[in-house]
Formats: sequence, structure tokens, C-alpha cells
Amino acid sequence: MTDGCLVEMRGIVTRFGEETVHKGIDLCLQRGEVLGLVGGSGSGKTTLLREMIGLLRPTAGEVRVFDIDILTASMRELAGLRQRWGVLFQHGALFSALPVADNVAFPLREFGIRDERLIRRIVDLKLSLVGLTPRDGRRMPAELSGGMIKRVALARALAMEPELLLLDEPTSGLDPVASERFVELIDSLRRDLALTVALVTHDLDTLADLCDRIAVLAEHRLVAIGDLAEVRAVDHPFIRSYFHGTRGRRAAGEQPVAEHG
Repeated sequence: MTDGCLVEMRGIVTRFGEETVHKGIDLCLQRGEVLGLVGGSGSGKTTLLREMIGLLRPTAGEVRVFDIDILTASMRELAGLRQRWGVLFQHGALFSALPVADNVAFPLREFGIRDERLIRRIVDLKLSLVGLTPRDGRRMPAELSGGMIKRVALARALAMEPELLLLDEPTSGLDPVASERFVELIDSLRRDLALTVALVTHDLDTLADLCDRIAVLAEHRLVAIGDLAEVRAVDHPFIRSYFHGTRGRRAAGEQPVAEHG
């Protein structure tokens, strides 16, 4: 594994039937960074995120996480790895029939913790980390706002104290105020818990406020990777349309272009 890469992907090719999604992607997620994955619809952002932890298997290529090839790892190695990462799925993906506390406790029980008093203490701690209370733990997912659902899903992703956190559209569906607060929460947690984070987002403000580097997917490949300024300097049609429009200029801290008429 290349020095500094917590996740390393080499020569990733992904096909679904006759459809090609990725052609020879190389990517390094550096320890301690927040890396944003961005691209147009169908560019394979979420697919790449899932391939990082073996939820999907690429057609060809190599994926190493914590210096273990997850495509050839044993069941025992994979079980150990799954305790070292947490995932926040798009829309939260909470179990609707379980109260909040049991949703957060699910990975703890799945990995064999049987002491219910310990589970309750861990659940209360994780809820407090994301700004929720033990009382919130007794509520059902249907009673929660969109922002609270995201917070519960984040608490569940943090239940096993992971080193690696994967976020799929973490601010999708949130209003601007809730989105800003959630980004601030993730930024605070990544620093306090020394997390490495990979996230899929289409939100320019999230990319600008949270990400150390941005990887841009287009035409089945990575067309740019770097910080926001470096990515915006790349001459590519998708980058011009996405990062140089009004919202892109605002996210980059540029003054709006004056209109003359």
C-alpha cells in the first residue's frame, strides 16, 4: 500500500452488463483527510464508495483498506475490517420498526456485544456525540425530522468507534440551516475522533466547507483530484459547468459576475 493511503484503489473497472461505469480508476484516500466524490448522475460516485469497503465488487482492479486486499481477504479479516469503518447511507436507512436506540445499538449486537448495560451506555454516548439525548433514543424513526434521521444514522455509523467513515449524500434532503449544522457536526467529529472520511455529495457548500480534497468523476474516470482551487483550475466541460457557475463561484468565495444590460 502506498504510504499514507488508508484506502487505495488501483485500476478499478466496473461494468454492469454492457454498461461501463469506471475505466481504470486509481484513487488514494489519505489517512486523516476528508475526500469528496463528485460527478454527474450515473458517474459511479456511490458505486465507488461501496467498492471501497466491499459492498460492491469491481469487475477488475485492486482495493486495499488498512493494507488488506479486501477482494481476497478471508471472512475473519473482513469481519475485523468491518469494525474499523462506519457507513452513513443516503436517507439514513434506519430500521423503521426499531426505536432510535436499537438502531444505534444494531452494529454493537451484530458484532457480539451482549452486555445490555454496556450497550445502553455506548448508545447514550453516541447519541450525545451527535447532539441527541437518551429521550430521543426512545423515539421511532417516523417521529424524526430529516436532520434528526441523519444524526441517528451518524450515531449508528460511529457505534463501533471506526477509523474510517463513509457518507453517501449526508446533507441530501436537508434545508440549508440543517445542512450547515450537519456539516459542522461532521467536521467537529472528524477532528475530535481522528476520522478519515470519504463522502459522496452534490452540494458545493459541503465540498467547500468540509473537504480537504475533491475527486471528480466524469467520462468513466477521474478527471481531477485536489483541493477546490486545484480542481477548479482543470479545464474540463463538467468542471466548467459545475464549479464555475454562480453557485460554484460563491462556494469558492468569488464575487458574483456583474450583469450588464
